[in-house]
Amino acid sequence: MKTKFIIILLFVFIHSFSQDKDFEKKINQLKITVKKENGPYRLKLLDSISDYYVFNNALENDSIIRATISYAKELDSVNIIVKQTANLINYFDYSFKNFEECKQIIRTTQPLLKRVTKPYILEDYYTYLGSFYYYMGDFDASLKAYDKAYEYAQKINSNFIGTLKFKKAVVYIDKGDFGKGSMNLKEVIADFQKKKDTFNWINAKVSMSILYSKIGFYEQSRKEREEQIQLAKELKSYPNTGMIYYNMAADDNKMNLQKERIHHLKLALEHNKASENRNYFDPVFKSTLAVAYAENDSIILAQSILEELESDPEKYTKDYNESFYLEAKKKLLFVKGDYEKAIDYGKRYLDLKQQGKQYEEIQEGEHFLAKTYEKIGNSEKSLFHYKNYTHIKDSIDNIQKMRVLAYYQTLYETEKRDLTIENQKANIALLDSKNRIMQQWTGFGGLALVSLFAFLYILRSRNFAKKEQKAQEKFTQDIIIAQEEERTRVALELHDSVGQQLMLLTRKSKDKDESIEALAKDTLQNVRTISQGLHPVVLERLGFTAGITDLITSIDANTDLFFTVDIEPIDSFLDKNKALHLYRIVQEVLSNIIKHANATSVTIDIHKVKSSIQVSIEDNGKGFDFEQEVKTSKSLGMKSLIERSKIIIGKLNIISTINEGTITQLTFPI
Repeated sequence: MKTKFIIILLFVFIHSFSQDKDFEKKINQLKITVKKENGPYRLKLLDSISDYYVFNNALENDSIIRATISYAKELDSVNIIVKQTANLINYFDYSFKNFEECKQIIRTTQPLLKRVTKPYILEDYYTYLGSFYYYMGDFDASLKAYDKAYEYAQKINSNFIGTLKFKKAVVYIDKGDFGKGSMNLKEVIADFQKKKDTFNWINAKVSMSILYSKIGFYEQSRKEREEQIQLAKELKSYPNTGMIYYNMAADDNKMNLQKERIHHLKLALEHNKASENRNYFDPVFKSTLAVAYAENDSIILAQSILEELESDPEKYTKDYNESFYLEAKKKLLFVKGDYEKAIDYGKRYLDLKQQGKQYEEIQEGEHFLAKTYEKIGNSEKSLFHYKNYTHIKDSIDNIQKMRVLAYYQTLYETEKRDLTIENQKANIALLDSKNRIMQQWTGFGGLALVSLFAFLYILRSRNFAKKEQKAQEKFTQDIIIAQEEERTRVALELHDSVGQQLMLLTRKSKDKDESIEALAKDTLQNVRTISQGLHPVVLERLGFTAGITDLITSIDANTDLFFTVDIEPIDSFLDKNKALHLYRIVQEVLSNIIKHANATSVTIDIHKVKSSIQVSIEDNGKGFDFEQEVKTSKSLGMKSLIERSKIIIGKLNIISTINEGTITQLTFPI
């Protein structure tokens, strides 16, 4: 009876607390209640109240959580120790202070983890730990913690698996691993959309737009953010709309669209008024708007915002908000001509950013000091900071170019993997369809003796299977066409965007660092190789005959094969799509000869005969069993040859004899 009374009292307390703002009075009531109990009952009461504080984000006072942990240690209740330690780590994340104390708490808790018996506690612990390391800037440790959280989340089929993937994606982006960040984000965006989790869907799309912004894809970033705002309007209760506008303003600044920048910052502040996170974002938005005003000669407006910030230092200028305030203050002092004070605030800003290793902000800080020292005539210090600025700028530019390349490389590899899986599924479906036809005909032989009805049924089923087979073949062909379109898009991006940037990097690095020049040249060559593999530029620009000749010349130069070539110019008889598929067919046949045939010579004939094109490729290699290869091969190469031939309405005939070579013949109409 006594236990029931305690629990009832707890719920009465919680209910009354939620409706009464007299915080101190309720805390005193809580202390009296807790003091009346000892042992497990008291611990249970403390644990429940601590959970209530955390659940309702009432983390300004963490003493109740500490008291719960202390009493749990007295009773050696490991589950509650680790559970409330996780909540305490979350408090440190929330308050952005006492990081060193948090590290010590983590170290002392580590030996207890193996004694925890409830996976959901470990899921929460490692999730909060991942967030803590993220705010500390230790991205590798953050990813390891999130991986552990994911491991326990899977054990209990947690509802937060998608959220953990999202958190990892954010870490990858801030770490600069844009390829992995992009892949993780695309996965969670699709997952959140499927589950109709609009809130997390928008948050994930916000991160995707930030990724695009970081690699300079401002147009894609803008489109993402416009979609986010539309979704936020539909959701109505989305609390972070202000952050979307804030990020739009950051992109505006990078593109020097200053009117749009100020407009979006005003919208950020306006939407933040109704946000449950307004106290967190308000100082950031106001400081950033003050910077925008100062940089655009609106001194009076900037001064007005700074006065508001300085009227409540604890709220606006301390802890996490300090760097934003310092940036606004130094910019205003600079435009007002108070350079000595501007230097003082500029130094404090730079010191703060250097502690966090925030290189883009460090670059801006060095540039600001260089300009300000120049204004007071101190050339020596101005030059010192300008050298630091240019060094960091060059490093960031180089790193960004490499990251963009890595981003494209990851997209390409992932696309290739996904298309391979889809093709395998399609081919399995095709084989299943063929097997069903054979099984039905086998059954027909016996059933025909029983009744005519069974015969009609099987015939109908066979026709259906044929239709299904055709549908599967069309699906496979659509995949191949989509693959070519995506290859072309990525190849052009690599060639026209990344390639041009790397050429510029090569030229700029000639007089600076030979190792950077060599790296840039190698990287440029890799980009060109990838681009050529994705989509042959010669084919695009000079036509099929030149493209296939270039391909043969390249293979001839890099292998021991002896080529006999007779190619009639047929470009005028091919449209763009047929030219591409014919090129891929010849490319695949030659690739198979190089990899598998052990041949020494190859003969290639391509001619127009009446109203058709005839292609013949013959090698003197070891040959193979064509029928067996089609049935058992896991490679997509042979399947691709067959499907591409169907796409151009061609007839493919492969004649191969063991130890006597192979002849590949293709005929298709003009």
